[in-house]
Order: sequence, then C-alpha cells, then structure tokens
Amino acid sequence: MVDKEKIATAEIFNELNQEQLEKIADLCEEVIFGDGDKIFTDGKTIDSFFILVEGSVDLRFEIPFRKTSKEMTVVTIEPGECFGWSAIVPPHQATLSGYSVGTSKAARIAGDKFLSLCERNSYIGYLIMRKLATTIASRLTKQREIFIKDIGDNLQFKW
Repeated sequence: MVDKEKIATAEIFNELNQEQLEKIADLCEEVIFGDGDKIFTDGKTIDSFFILVEGSVDLRFEIPFRKTSKEMTVVTIEPGECFGWSAIVPPHQATLSGYSVGTSKAARIAGDKFLSLCERNSYIGYLIMRKLATTIASRLTKQREIFIKDIGDNLQFKW
C-alpha cells in the first residue's frame, strides 16, 4: 500500500474523493527505478499501471536494430502523471517503451486488480477512464507532431 497523499496529486485521480483515493492507494506498491532502467517494452504485454511520484520517465519509440536514445522520446512523464496505461486497456500491449531518467519513484498498480476495482465501483472507473482518454489523446497528438516534423524534414532534405 502507498500513502494516498503520494497519488492524490495525480491528474488521473483528481476527481476522486478521499475514500475513493484510499481504495486506489490500497492497490499500490512503491517501486524505484534506476537511471536508464527499462520499465516496459513497446509491443510487449504490460501488466502494471504507474503513477510517477518522483523523477521522470521517458516514453520512447523502439526502432529495430538500433539502440534507443533520448531523440526517440515522444513524451517525458513528470511527477503526478500516469504511464503504462496499456495494462488497463486491452490488448494490454505497450505502445511505447518506458525508461527511467535518473532515479525515479512510482506507485505501481497491478492492471487486473485496478480493473477489478473499476468493475466493482463503476463510478471510480468512469472518472479514471475519462481522464485516461484525455491523456491518451494528448500523447497521440504528440506522436502525430513528431511524425509530421519527420516527414517535413525528409521532404526538405529530399531523403
């Protein structure tokens, strides 16, 4: 269990009351990642959802036969933001890879336990999934911007 105050500032939980936050906190366990730790892999099954408490996490594209780098970062997760949402949305496959930048601390929630809570309390599920949809839309927009910039660069330099 994680102290509910550590997750209370998370955007995805900001509409929950104290009792609802306590139910979420009961599912959480604190995890610490070292600099460069790979938390999950693009295209692979993911079973945990995270709320970043300290540090930062890069969500990056993986390109076959090429080592990942900061340049492949789509978004950097800051404290209070969620990541690993694929653990609670079928087919439960990560859409990017997650890498810790420096030492990072997060609240980890098992996807199956989180979904079970949402099934038992549909109002909590509704509030969270509505926020999650906004988060996903924002990240898709960032990916689109990267894609458009890349196309523009390729056209400009005729690659």
